[in-house]
Amino acid sequence: MHKGRPPKPLTYILVCVLACAAGACGSTVATSTGPSPAKCALTLAAPASSVSSAGDAATVGVTTEPECAWSASSDAAWITGLTPSSGQGSAQLQMQVAANPDGTARQGDIIVNGQRARIRQDAAACRFELSATEQTIPAGGGTGRITVTAPTGCAWSAQSDAAWVRLTSGTTGTGSGSVAYTIGSNAGTTTRSASIVVAGQTVKITQQATAPPATCSVTVSPRDVTFPASGANSSSISVTAASLCEWSATSDSPWLSLTGRTSGTGNGTVTFSVASNTGAARSGELTIGDKTVPVNQLAAPGACSYTVTPLTISIAAAGSTGTSVSVTSSGACAWTAASNVSWISIASGSSGSGNGTVTIAIAANSGASRSGTLTIARQTVTVNQAAAASCSYSVTPTTVSINAAGGAGTPIAVTTASGCTWTAATSAGWITILTGATGSGDGSVTYTVLPNTGSTRTATLTVAGKSVSISQSALCSYSISPHDHTLDRDGGTGTVSVNTQSGCTWTAVSNVSWITITSGSSGIDDGTVRYTAAANTTGNNRTGTLTIAGQTFTLTEKK
Repeated sequence: MHKGRPPKPLTYILVCVLACAAGACGSTVATSTGPSPAKCALTLAAPASSVSSAGDAATVGVTTEPECAWSASSDAAWITGLTPSSGQGSAQLQMQVAANPDGTARQGDIIVNGQRARIRQDAAACRFELSATEQTIPAGGGTGRITVTAPTGCAWSAQSDAAWVRLTSGTTGTGSGSVAYTIGSNAGTTTRSASIVVAGQTVKITQQATAPPATCSVTVSPRDVTFPASGANSSSISVTAASLCEWSATSDSPWLSLTGRTSGTGNGTVTFSVASNTGAARSGELTIGDKTVPVNQLAAPGACSYTVTPLTISIAAAGSTGTSVSVTSSGACAWTAASNVSWISIASGSSGSGNGTVTIAIAANSGASRSGTLTIARQTVTVNQAAAASCSYSVTPTTVSINAAGGAGTPIAVTTASGCTWTAATSAGWITILTGATGSGDGSVTYTVLPNTGSTRTATLTVAGKSVSISQSALCSYSISPHDHTLDRDGGTGTVSVNTQSGCTWTAVSNVSWITITSGSSGIDDGTVRYTAAANTTGNNRTGTLTIAGQTFTLTEKK
């Protein structure tokens, strides 16, 4: 039998025998039929194990009768190079399986004469690549995004380790995606750091610090101090300053020693000690920020004596710019002079040693008679000033509101009769009078207000004996909850909560016609915005937004 040629069937042999018996062997009669379908049944042997995700060659065994023909094909594009693609009898089919790029297992079939052999391939190992391993956000805050590249089907998650880094999307994902986050402003003077862990990898988030003001002023209390000759083991000066204002403290005298902190930011306290004095009276200074605090210490008992003349002074209502007080001292004893009321000031001679002269200035009196004192060389000098001529005053406005940024305030107009004198003053360190500290007749007072970095604050300007209230709003920040909501197609109502500091105002507006704000279109302090959404008749899902306290609220309405 020739290889590849099918044997002659039994029917053919029987016909030949009968023909010869009938004497017809001189001629040839041939009848041939193919193998029956049942005889050509075949079986396939698929690979026993899955193909590696990296791809590899694979083999499928075909078992059938030698005379049975077949053809083979693949139903998966990633199974190629099928060899042979057709044949007869049993055979081994060779093929190439491509690498699997996805994070999920896959399978395809080799089809031989309608029979299928399953080829399985492992999932690709999940590998995650991030667009950055660290990101920097400015002090004012902002948003950021981290891109994740991964095979399809590979799951991952993201989590922040700090409350000030809020993830807004991408807390979980599959395959490639991204993580979005938002950060509020950093009110501190130091850089801060946090981490976002994405797909098991750490992304460092750094937020820059808020730069302290280029210049800032402090307020100290008390503004001057006097100690007995015995000294003091501990005393203190209170410091009031803006939250980012940096200051330092120094002493100019060896007997005046700082015992606590020598620098700080914002409000604080400076502590110091005063050594005992065995000699004449002495003076030193503490310099705290941009302020100087005089520190006076009395002489040791019996070391110094003083005579001050006169001890009582009478002044007319018009005041004086050059009234003198004489000081006589034993030896070279040091002394100081200070006023105890605002309308008496030291023009010259605020300190000295031995004999000397103190010149005082007395402001004009616009009201009833008054008395004030000075302390000169440890002696009390009383100043009595006569009442002013009958004068009446009016000021406008009496209430002024300034925003947190500060700046020039509304001028204060003074109305009075010609010749009537008046003054303007304030004890608030954050208000500075520019013009009109003194005046006569009609006039005005101008002033400026420092930026407010804290809560709402109020102070008083005293103008012509009248009180003018100055209020400054706080530096406001806002948050809303929730940030989004979904309604069915029939529409409906909802609420959004607004959170902010006391005294902070806000507004709410709709950015689409089908959302109507029913209450809370504006407010102060914390509050609630209520809205109504019309039914959705568009046949498609739709999205609209509200702008509430500068924040975006998103409303989705189903079709």
